[in-house]
Amino acid sequence: MGTKGGTSLIRADKILTYIGRVGSATFSEIVAKIELPKSSALVLLEIMIDCGLLVKNDRNKYVLGLKIYELGCQSFHKKNLFEITRRPMQELSIQAGLICHLGVIENHHAIYLDKIECPSSVPTQESWIGKKLTLHATALGKALLAWMRDDEIDHYVNNIYMNRYTDKTITDIPTFKSELLKTKMQGWAIDNEESKDGVICLGAPVFDIYGRVSYAISISGTTETFSVKHRAKYLDCLLNSAKTISYGLGYRKPFI
Repeated sequence: MGTKGGTSLIRADKILTYIGRVGSATFSEIVAKIELPKSSALVLLEIMIDCGLLVKNDRNKYVLGLKIYELGCQSFHKKNLFEITRRPMQELSIQAGLICHLGVIENHHAIYLDKIECPSSVPTQESWIGKKLTLHATALGKALLAWMRDDEIDHYVNNIYMNRYTDKTITDIPTFKSELLKTKMQGWAIDNEESKDGVICLGAPVFDIYGRVSYAISISGTTETFSVKHRAKYLDCLLNSAKTISYGLGYRKPFI
């Protein structure tokens, strides 16, 4: 415990515990809270970033890296992320007869982490794992943003380009914030022909063990598929899938 390596490990544990509790922290906040020498803290934080334990966001704050979530899930369920998400997404795709996507936020974009197709879904080359999506014009983007703190939402909406893709694309901040509030209140997100004419996507948040929305899932279809008359049955399938995945990630509070 008294060796240099042991001391560094203890400090790393304190840093991860602190950031896990507060969500994000600046270098100065970490140094003050953990009572570390600045030079030692800087070296340790850089090593933790290299290991994927931490990520430095655009506001110059440290947040937990995806590796933490993956390791936590593996420890809790002895499964990796995709073993938790794959079956519910497959069942959703089969029930809905549509393509299902899993996404996460990275560098002011939503990114597809996984894509599930079923025999009855229409194949498409317009989406692929690793594809970047806009946050303001997609159901995944809205679902990922809507459950953030107000200051986090402000950061993202003030730093994204709200380009217009169709006549229905939201391009001003006040309207988009109202859309996020509506999304959170109803418990699901919609891209109502905002990224492409004739295409509607429904998105739902996925909560992790800490109650944060780390991921989101979505299904895509035509305006006819998601007509108001038929939308409820698809939402049912989508929200049940999101609930199952959230439970797999350790979330135990009431869903939505």
